[in-house]
Amino acid sequence: MFRKFHLSGLLFFKDMHDGSTRVVFQNEMGFTFFDFEWDQKDRFKVNQIIPQLNKQALIETLEKDMSLLLMKNLNTASETVWKQDNEVFHRFNLEKGIAYYITRQDQLVRIENAGKSKVTTITLSEREQHSELPSTIVFDHHKANFTIRLNKIDDAED
Repeated sequence: MFRKFHLSGLLFFKDMHDGSTRVVFQNEMGFTFFDFEWDQKDRFKVNQIIPQLNKQALIETLEKDMSLLLMKNLNTASETVWKQDNEVFHRFNLEKGIAYYITRQDQLVRIENAGKSKVTTITLSEREQHSELPSTIVFDHHKANFTIRLNKIDDAED
């Protein structure tokens, strides 16, 4: 039986004082769905996760998604670069597969993770003027047939 789930909340990315990086997903009331950490050497660990999400395959998928977005554990010595039409492709070998970081006009627009076929596409919307972050990031998992959509929340102006 196929179950359809929808989780809504806030995803926080934080560089910590000790050089580690934390990614925490909470609902609007502050209940934590998961808390992931990468130490200074980009080693991953789960600090907290709710039982419903505590599935090895799901944790590995989320770890890979966040690692790709944060550019963790990239083999920079393997990088190759080429231009195709108006896009520049940066190719990196991964432990399993290949990651492509695709830029247009010096802005990251897409990340593709591929093995023998495309596994995941991460699409970043254009940045708004005076903003370092895109307003939307969409993770499309081609083989697992699920999507994660992140929308940036702007600070309210008083």
